[in-house]
Amino acid sequence: MNKWIYTILIVGLLAISTSPVIAKLLPLVPAAVIAFWRMTSASAMLWGYSSIRPQESITPKNIRLVLAAGFLLAMHFIFWFGALKLTSIANTTVLGIVAPAFTLLFERLWYNRKLSWITITALLIILVGGIIVQGNDLGYLQGSGLGNIMAILSAVFLGSVFLIGAKVGKTTPVITYTRTVYTVSAIVLLVSSIVLDNLLFGYTKNDYFWLFMLGLIPTLIGHTAFSYSVKFVSPTVIAAFPLGEPIIASYLAWLLFAERVPFYVVGGGLIIFIGLIILIINKQSE
Repeated sequence: MNKWIYTILIVGLLAISTSPVIAKLLPLVPAAVIAFWRMTSASAMLWGYSSIRPQESITPKNIRLVLAAGFLLAMHFIFWFGALKLTSIANTTVLGIVAPAFTLLFERLWYNRKLSWITITALLIILVGGIIVQGNDLGYLQGSGLGNIMAILSAVFLGSVFLIGAKVGKTTPVITYTRTVYTVSAIVLLVSSIVLDNLLFGYTKNDYFWLFMLGLIPTLIGHTAFSYSVKFVSPTVIAAFPLGEPIIASYLAWLLFAERVPFYVVGGGLIIFIGLIILIINKQSE
């Protein structure tokens, strides 16, 4: 194992924690457009690097998986940024960390492994935490209630991307994999923006600056760090590592936007955290 792997993961965590905060600085830019420019700028930087230092190509047997990962990543960002438009940074990040539960579930189903009673118990604990975070919005498919549900769906999509990355990453260099996934994702997001009749241009210089920062910090640095690490660590553990994101992002939101974090969100987040720790410990002991 790369001795620097956990340092890389910590850097990745710090980088992705800036994502919801930067997105809040783009209130007039539609979710699909934010995601499009984020993926476009990140993929452009990676292709620029590849022109200086040529990389291997995707093997034919992996191309379908990489295309699927790009599509799923696009869906993750559409739902993630859509959630941020409707609910708080705290809710979005707390509910977003249920990704490891879905990753573990998909991992078991993919490899046809049975779920132990400990795993099932942990998943139920996480479900209870998610219901508590939903709070008074439970059952409402509008406003913050819809935003909370979108945050959970974004976690499902992201967990799937980590799972594909673990499989493809064994035979594909990280730059080759991420540049292709980001490019496919950008194309899907471009089509989505056109279908939704969203404007891709005409925003302020300040907006484009923050859109570029989204491509650089949480994507090029953050997501690429996780894509690299999945070669050395289980995808379930990788998906669980952003557990610290709600703490960092919520603190930044309080500092910059004076966003209060309701007690039930803190309590629900703690329950989710406990469930995920059980999952990780059980995973490592198997």
